[in-house]
Amino acid sequence: MYVPDHFSPPDDAALVDLIRAHPFGTIVTADLQASHIPFLLEEGEDGLVLHGHVAKANAHWQAFDGSALALVMFQGPDGYISPGWGDCSTLVPTWNYMIVHAKGTPKLVEGRAEKVRLLHLMTEAQEAHRDAPWVMGDLQAGKLDQLLDALVVFEIPITHLEGKWKLSQNRDAATRAAFTQAVEAEGNEALAGAMKQA
Repeated sequence: MYVPDHFSPPDDAALVDLIRAHPFGTIVTADLQASHIPFLLEEGEDGLVLHGHVAKANAHWQAFDGSALALVMFQGPDGYISPGWGDCSTLVPTWNYMIVHAKGTPKLVEGRAEKVRLLHLMTEAQEAHRDAPWVMGDLQAGKLDQLLDALVVFEIPITHLEGKWKLSQNRDAATRAAFTQAVEAEGNEALAGAMKQA
């Protein structure tokens, strides 16, 4: 990924935070297959690990053979930036965004207990903010086994993590402030908040 110095994320922790805040990613393997799924990011003994699952009917899992590298992309807030918000004579239309690329070699998770643990953790991560979170234990008898039969669970130990925070950092303070105000006025509060912090 091309990342000019002024678009570098503040630190590695920011990359981890973006993945956790926006866990819906796109995994692409060397054969150019892609799947769009939610991920769970864990810090293991040997570093960061992404966990996910796909339907067994999705043949993409056959590329998760433990030997071929894959790329997983996560996208944070993004939005259009109009030259009309600044000096129209010198600026051009552009797009601001936050993106993280994670690379690693996907491999299948075989053990039933580990599959169940990961499904519990993935569900808990998405239900945690709810007043009455749904839990896997709410499934009717036998439904969990049906689910496990229909899914392929995998993990990706991350070998390389990089990001790009393109948030108008290459513009002067007045232009950045005008862009941020306009983005916020259009209702894209997440992107405006990121631009204020950049």
